[in-house]
Amino acid sequence: MGELCEGTGSNVFVVLDGKLYTPPLASGCLAGITRALAVEWTGAQEAALPFDVLERAEEIFLTSTLRDVQAVHRVDARDLPDGPGPVTAKAMRVFDERAGNDLDP
Repeated sequence: MGELCEGTGSNVFVVLDGKLYTPPLASGCLAGITRALAVEWTGAQEAALPFDVLERAEEIFLTSTLRDVQAVHRVDARDLPDGPGPVTAKAMRVFDERAGNDLDP
């Protein structure tokens, strides 16, 4: 089975056993600024992730310039929690706080 890379115009992050992961740039994923900031600010680990990780991840979120950090609620026929899970909620808070502090006056 293949490896997870990215979403359409977005980067993907998954939570496994309470730890946050994202595919490495070597996977061919978009080397986005939002991705880089999310990795830096959340401590996400880069790892090659089999595609079936989407079937067992506790939480999934996407990052992009337009969406910042956005929780994923459904993958194929699998429903995820309605609201962002605790790791995703923390990533959203950290991103909002840090990005807001980095804005030019």
